[in-house]
Amino acid sequence: MAYVMFQYDRPTDSHRWNDYNQRVRDWIAQLLQIPGAMSFMAYRAADGASPDTITLLEFHTVEDARKAQASEQMQRVLEGLRSVGVTAKILLVERSPFTPEAFHT
Repeated sequence: MAYVMFQYDRPTDSHRWNDYNQRVRDWIAQLLQIPGAMSFMAYRAADGASPDTITLLEFHTVEDARKAQASEQMQRVLEGLRSVGVTAKILLVERSPFTPEAFHT
């Protein structure tokens, strides 16, 4: 598995915060429509550390993730984030072969 990871801090001023909240569901939907996208997961730092938001867009292969990272759809989402004051760091990561499978009880 491979992932395109966004790391960023959500806006803090109220106007941009409201814009962000109104648009975030649409951005997620757009990301999930990128060819090869399998799932989306978002995490928020519980202790307020920066970056306070980390998202993972999952793909079967590193090649699919690379194509997505360069896609027009992803660039539109990044432009939308920038329009509300968010600067996202983008990483391409893959699942480690040393990640154990989940225990089933």
